[in-house]
Amino acid sequence: MENIGTSVGIIINNSDENPDGRPIMFDDGTGGGLRIPSMMISKDDGLVLMTWLKNASKADYQNIVVMAEFVSNPMDDNRVHYEMWLTSTSNRALDFLEDFERFHTLLHNDEQLEDNVKFEPRYIFWACDDCDEEYVERECYGNGKYCAIDNDPILPGREIIDEDLR
Repeated sequence: MENIGTSVGIIINNSDENPDGRPIMFDDGTGGGLRIPSMMISKDDGLVLMTWLKNASKADYQNIVVMAEFVSNPMDDNRVHYEMWLTSTSNRALDFLEDFERFHTLLHNDEQLEDNVKFEPRYIFWACDDCDEEYVERECYGNGKYCAIDNDPILPGREIIDEDLR
């Protein structure tokens, strides 16, 4: 195999949950310069990888090859899928959606594209494992598993989540 010098980010899940499915991996505004493929692996697989890295010789490091396959949606239906992750309290996101509506409508009115594109808004919720009970009661569902942390100081997080779910 030819070395093409490609980098990949491997994130090891720090909980025992298996990250299979669709973990949310997105830029939170602090990684603007990071532009490499990334993946999340399970804690168990990460321990195997970290153990190997700790015990590897210099020669092992020279010969390491990581093979990763980034596949599209397993239910690929030959359409272009595009998503937007947001919360209903983000004015920037809502302004973007308003501006984007005209473009999206054109895509769906074009005879060649209407059945070949699919847009899905996705709503972001956060886990708050270290929050006090009062905060969790006011801002979260699921005992702190689903919270609206970056919320409007006037609206309780539960109301924001209710609106996002609507």
